[in-house]
Amino acid sequence: MERHHVFSIALIAAAITGLTSPFTTIVWIFSPWWAPGWMLGSIEALLFASMLLVSTTTLLAAGVPAALYERVTGDASSRRSLAIWAAAAVLIMLAGLAWRFATAPPPGG
Repeated sequence: MERHHVFSIALIAAAITGLTSPFTTIVWIFSPWWAPGWMLGSIEALLFASMLLVSTTTLLAAGVPAALYERVTGDASSRRSLAIWAAAAVLIMLAGLAWRFATAPPPGG
């Protein structure tokens, strides 16, 4: 599989996580503290920004295992590290999907 295909899998998994994660609701609830004033009047814009924030956080969090792998092995241009990144993003996505469809308890519950 080409590198851009694996990267696309990570991006799609992050986008789905933004849609299904319980953290999107938490970020949306705290939006008066992080959102600019012009955005507070539009529920759609706040929801979109919340989903985008959770998706970006998913990409960052999924990159940590890949970065640790690169640090340990010393190989910074490996396809394995990209596969680890995509696999971590998919695992985070599956956790959000499991919560959304009630096959797992909600976080903290």
